[in-house]
Amino acid sequence: MLKLIYGPKGSGKTKQIIDQANSAAKNAKGNVLFVTKSKTYSVNIDFSVKCVYTDDYNINSAESLRGFINGLAAANYDTQYVFIDGIARITKSDLGELESVFESAARLTDITFVFTVSSTVEDMPEFLKKYM
Repeated sequence: MLKLIYGPKGSGKTKQIIDQANSAAKNAKGNVLFVTKSKTYSVNIDFSVKCVYTDDYNINSAESLRGFINGLAAANYDTQYVFIDGIARITKSDLGELESVFESAARLTDITFVFTVSSTVEDMPEFLKKYM
């Protein structure tokens, strides 16, 4: 399953995704991962959530993030939730260039993925609208 938290820059998406990750950690039967570019918000995340910082792994493109997501799923079958904050910031890409990342995540049906996307509904690429 794939879900989006979307809105313009500065609309509180990061706070929402952190709140959802912390809530998921309380009820999850499997592992909860929080993927973000850097350690900026790590103090707000529940200690039981595994934080992964893409800067530590040199993830800076759509292809490298897609491979990383597949690796996370393959490495641990107990992963239940993956929260990814700021996909465009992580990959240094426009949303329109990220279709392969979203398609790969959507194929991993045993994991719930939640992404933050800085976009209004009107500006969102068509392929993302089905996840709203």
